[in-house]
Amino acid sequence: MKRKDLTMRLAGILVVGVLLCAGVGEARAQDAEAEKTIIGNERTATDAFYKGNVAAFTGVVATDGWGIDSMMGRAPVADLVKDFAAVTKDVKVSSWDITESKFQWPNATTAIHTYKWTGKGTDHGQPIPSPIWASTVWTKKDGKWMAIFHQETAAPPPSAKP
Repeated sequence: MKRKDLTMRLAGILVVGVLLCAGVGEARAQDAEAEKTIIGNERTATDAFYKGNVAAFTGVVATDGWGIDSMMGRAPVADLVKDFAAVTKDVKVSSWDITESKFQWPNATTAIHTYKWTGKGTDHGQPIPSPIWASTVWTKKDGKWMAIFHQETAAPPPSAKP
C-alpha cells in the first residue's frame, strides 16, 4: 500500500473515532441531564405520596405501572391511586432523603434508578423502616420521564466486622 493511501485511511479512521467519541460524550451529557430530571421526579413522587397529593404523584408516576413494597405487596399503581387518600392519610413522615443514586440505561428511553432512602416517620402508627434500598424503572413517554415500576427492600442491618 502506498504511503499516501495509508495516511488517508489512518486519517479517516481518526475522524470516525473522534466523531464516535463526540457522540458518546453527547449521550453521556444527555444521560446526566435525564438523571437529574429523574432524581427530581423521584423526589416529587415521594413528597406527593407523603403529602397525599395524587395530582403531583400521577404527574410523574404512570397509572398503568406497578409497585412492590412491604405495605402493599405487589400492586398496580391504578389501585393505589384509586385509594390514594385512604392509603396516605396515616403516613406521617417528618424527614427523608434519597442518596447513593445509581443508574442503568437499557436504552435511550429507559432508565433504572436505584438509591438509598432514609427517613423518619410512621405508617399507620408503625415506624417506617429506614434505610431502605429502592429502585424505579423510568421511561420517557411523550417527552416526559414517568415511573412505570417501583420496588422497596429494607436494608439489611450492618454486619459486625471481625
